[in-house]
Amino acid sequence: MRKEHDRTPPLPISHQRLNVHLSPPNRFLWTFPVLTITPLLTQGSASSQPQTTDSSSSDDQTRVLSQLERTTNFGRMSSEDQSIPADENVLQTLRSQRMSEYRQAVYIDPLAKSSVQASSDKNLFPLIGKVKEFLKGDGQVMLILGDSGAGKSAFNRHLEYELWQGYKPGDRIPLFINLPALDRPDKNLITEQLRSLEFSEQQIQDLRQHHQLLLICDGYDESQLTSNLHTTNALNRPGQQDIKLLITCRTQYLGPDYRDRFVPRVAGGYHLPANDLFHEAVIAPFTKDQIEMYVEKYVPLEPRAWVTKDYMDRLTTIPNLMGLIKNPFLLTLALEALPKVVQGKNDLSRLRVTRVQLYDIFGEHWLGVNKRRLQDQKLSDVKLEALEALLADGFERNGTIFQKELAAAIFKEQGGRPIVEYSHIRDRMTWKAPFFGQDPERGLLRDSSLLSRAGNQYRFVHRSVLEYFFSCTICDATDNNDADAYTDATPLSIGNHPLSQRSLVEEPSIIQFLAERAQIHPGFKEHLHTLLDLSKSDPRASQAAANAISILVRAGVHFNGADLRGIRIPGADLTGGQFDSAQFLDADLTGVNLTKAWIRQVDFSGALMERVRFGELPYLQEQCQVDSCGFSPDGRLLATCLNNNKPSLLSHNSIDIYDTRTWTKTHTLRGHDSKVTGFAFSPCSRYLVSGSWDGTVRLWNCETGMVDRILEGRSGEVTAVALSSCGKQVASAYRDGSFRRWDTLLRLWDVDTGTCTMILTGVAGNFNCLVYSPNGLDLAFYGEDGRIRICNVRSKSSLRTFRTGNVIALCIAFSPDGRRIVAGDILGEVGVYDAASLEPERRWEAHVENVTGVGFSSDGQLLVSCGQDCTVKVWDLQTFGLVYTFTGHSNRVTSAVFSLDGSRIASSSHDQTVRLWEVNSIGLSFHSSDSSDPRTSLAYSPDGQSLISGSRGGWLRQYDSETGEIGLAAPTLPGRAECVAYSPDGLFFASGGQGGDLTIRSNDKTVRIWDARSRLLFRELLGCLTDIISIGFSGDGREVTSGCVDGEIRVWDVEKGESKAFWQSYSSAPCTIAYVQGGSQLALVRNGRIEIWSIQEVVSRPLGSHITAIRHFAISPCGRWVVTSPGPKVQLWKSVPKEEESRIRNSIAEIYDFFIAEIDDCFGDITGIVWRSNGTALEFATACEDGSIRVWRVVEDDAGKMSVRMVWGSGCVGLAASGTVFTNAIDLSATNRKLLEQHVPMRWRSYWGL
Repeated sequence: MRKEHDRTPPLPISHQRLNVHLSPPNRFLWTFPVLTITPLLTQGSASSQPQTTDSSSSDDQTRVLSQLERTTNFGRMSSEDQSIPADENVLQTLRSQRMSEYRQAVYIDPLAKSSVQASSDKNLFPLIGKVKEFLKGDGQVMLILGDSGAGKSAFNRHLEYELWQGYKPGDRIPLFINLPALDRPDKNLITEQLRSLEFSEQQIQDLRQHHQLLLICDGYDESQLTSNLHTTNALNRPGQQDIKLLITCRTQYLGPDYRDRFVPRVAGGYHLPANDLFHEAVIAPFTKDQIEMYVEKYVPLEPRAWVTKDYMDRLTTIPNLMGLIKNPFLLTLALEALPKVVQGKNDLSRLRVTRVQLYDIFGEHWLGVNKRRLQDQKLSDVKLEALEALLADGFERNGTIFQKELAAAIFKEQGGRPIVEYSHIRDRMTWKAPFFGQDPERGLLRDSSLLSRAGNQYRFVHRSVLEYFFSCTICDATDNNDADAYTDATPLSIGNHPLSQRSLVEEPSIIQFLAERAQIHPGFKEHLHTLLDLSKSDPRASQAAANAISILVRAGVHFNGADLRGIRIPGADLTGGQFDSAQFLDADLTGVNLTKAWIRQVDFSGALMERVRFGELPYLQEQCQVDSCGFSPDGRLLATCLNNNKPSLLSHNSIDIYDTRTWTKTHTLRGHDSKVTGFAFSPCSRYLVSGSWDGTVRLWNCETGMVDRILEGRSGEVTAVALSSCGKQVASAYRDGSFRRWDTLLRLWDVDTGTCTMILTGVAGNFNCLVYSPNGLDLAFYGEDGRIRICNVRSKSSLRTFRTGNVIALCIAFSPDGRRIVAGDILGEVGVYDAASLEPERRWEAHVENVTGVGFSSDGQLLVSCGQDCTVKVWDLQTFGLVYTFTGHSNRVTSAVFSLDGSRIASSSHDQTVRLWEVNSIGLSFHSSDSSDPRTSLAYSPDGQSLISGSRGGWLRQYDSETGEIGLAAPTLPGRAECVAYSPDGLFFASGGQGGDLTIRSNDKTVRIWDARSRLLFRELLGCLTDIISIGFSGDGREVTSGCVDGEIRVWDVEKGESKAFWQSYSSAPCTIAYVQGGSQLALVRNGRIEIWSIQEVVSRPLGSHITAIRHFAISPCGRWVVTSPGPKVQLWKSVPKEEESRIRNSIAEIYDFFIAEIDDCFGDITGIVWRSNGTALEFATACEDGSIRVWRVVEDDAGKMSVRMVWGSGCVGLAASGTVFTNAIDLSATNRKLLEQHVPMRWRSYWGL
């Protein structure tokens, strides 16, 4: 049916023009990326000629528009004046028109990665190449994800252009579809789009029957769809032409289960997902090379005072700006705004620019351009009078208000759906009229705003612009720093507060804009805190408070030690928030997201905690090592194979069965007389088969926990078992240790009769893994010679072998479709092989040490691996890129398996636990911490104001000691920054260059000393034979001490560059070195203990009789406190009282015996500790292998009890919840209660009654 606003009959084919219908007149049209920038017709008849405009003003606007055209969502073909029959002549006409309309002044081919969680630094691939592979293959749906402004629409338009450019009769037709412009894309996608192009019903039918189509569906998120377009439109059913869907969507729009919205269903049933027909890619942020290529194309577009080098110098000098502009839209805004940003600024290295400031500057610049255009343009008397009124009242101010009000109305009236359809007849009395009606002042503002129009459809030029102006309704650039300038937060006004109108948790871009406002506007941040306080007394403030704390957490505001008693924040997103020792007593936390939050020592007493999400599940605690685990095929059971090598324990040689609905143990399967080496579930999940070193194979009834059958064949140990996909055949491997070279025997058993049906002998090796192919015809196993063997169980003689390398494979698995085999080996590598040809597809380093387990997800898209390095990793099998790393096990991980629905991974470990990982918790919108590069060292500046960290990757990063805010980056220096130390008389060179030297540990056996002011090398200290792992300055700065991995300790004269003293500690390497006693003695770690060394006498004595197994330590400046770390924890000790010191023979050696506190929430070994000097409080900092930096404060309560509280941290890779008080929490689920109980350290559990 033709839309009501278009009643003009279609033109004859020979007179058709594939143009947009431009009305109302007298405005410039945003035309991205398709249409050219053209002044509209003057008001009057359709035959009126364009009015004369000032060329410079028009060119200025056109220039800016052309820079942005490739990054916006608009410029779609209009439905006006189009009626195209479905034959090749008209398709050629459409082709010519679409190609002529394609104008992208600057376009850079995007790179992509395999998933949102994959690294943006490696394994990238050209997106256009991946799409062309999709077009050539059998895939039916391809999803392209990208952040706001990543260039999704620009890519779609460029793809359409390329396909039309190479089009020949009979080729697949690219049909560009703007999803938000259609009424029901979920039901009539093709028909509605072709009708909008004025195709007749017969033409539509002919096109669908005789032509293959590529539907380029742009803006899935903006259309607010949740349905599967392939399924709801019944595409690719029998008898239909082949249709491919390419869908683009913003990453932040989708939840963790997003694939269900896009994976096509198998033909004929539409019940089961066809994952092999689905492809996915994520547009990666621009690399530095791409940014430079973009600038090189941008500069020649018009005469400029700057060349490419000028732009790049400024972009790289302004801190963090390169990280901000890694998408085309923001890069375009930055290049336009950059001259104004740097105007009058002398030291660009101290300039800070945020994303919201770029939008502020560009929005003001755009309104200024349009104001000048209107002033130079010949206007009608009515419009001239309106312009003068706007100029008198502030044109830019009114333009901003217009756009803010429009954005607010779009969210209020349309739920954020970006396209507004307006009819002068139908909508004259609706909310749309004040924005799109005939009022001359509003018309001028509308024409000067960041809006685009196609026919009767209006929208902001980019989704992020709509979100920006909506955020400005809450706080914008004109707001001052006074909290009173914001909407009153009183009981009478809170209902009308803009933060009370809707939850912003599902609008991460708006949250980010407001978070940046909170970082630069102290008044706004104070106002948000006021809303939190108001919610304690007024329930009506709960929505505003939930939004407020979500914004503050995203802004990096720390709530450590905060009094949050009684606050009401239902539904808030506190992901990654820091709440160490905070008080949440009697708070309303219903539905709050605490994924990866730091809630150590938080008090939740009396808090409402229904539907609280922690992003983790409780682990299963066993009494001994867990050798393997596995889900039953129906997903209802989980089995764990136990091994403790202690026959006296009842759990020895047993298998535990858990109900996955309640995670309660239902049975323990006992009966084997020796170690259980493996198990497998039957396809019906009713029974389980196990093998043991006792030489038997047992069939267990999972419902009763009893043995149904015992299979015994010959003497020897059963090393592995497997069950065929039909459940009727068991395979078992044996070895006989009596032979000098173990002779391995394979047996196949009939499950029903218990008889052996096949014996395969003479295979050398120690087989610890047997795997059936999904069709049950092949059996794969490996030997110690590094070969994997595949035996056909029907022919009983066909044996194929292939080598995984010159190493021993440890684990193998078949993909669900049987087309691939994956193997992990002792070198930490994983290899994927074609099951038919046995040719390798890819091998890569997956783990630091042995790969102990591998497994596929049920859809074959993901691979899980685990290793001796205590990690579980998820890989994308399309690109073989790393998706996520799960950490938490404290010992070797022995197996990892996906659940049937792919939502969870279970992993077993020798740490006596089975951990359950939520695959969905690695979701799409979570903002990660600043770095995962392991921190290896720390140093405070002499004034205590700055903290610098070194990392294993060679980075140096500076932090503000009080707030944790990341400061300016250090210049690149040779060697790896694994040990750092300040000279006592100066500041770190990045803090202002006021003097001081920095010692950097080198991986080339050299200590280098740098002059911080000139950044030039001052001295090289040569002579160490092995890598240096610790360094330290003496109190007067004249000496530097170094420790090496071979135990060598040297004292160097800084001025002369000579070694003054030398010791050799053969027992262990000194991980930490510190000067004490005014520099006359050295404190260092040896044999797991702190020792005091006299420099003159070269003698040592222990420090602290109760401190053992230490790797790192730090002594406070006052000498009365010491922090130690034995690995993944931190301990605080205090010296004896002064009146007791006289009893101690060695004044320092044995006085640190008073244990104060222990910090358990470390997600890796501690790699550095340092005390803060010249601070008002007693504080120290720790560095960790997980990439985090944390600052701690020693506090004393009114009762005199000492404790340690976190001041700030740089990130959290998991939930930190030790010491949490939750016993009286209300509506806390049993699962979450158990999870929190497991986070309570054992030494505290009796205290909390656990």
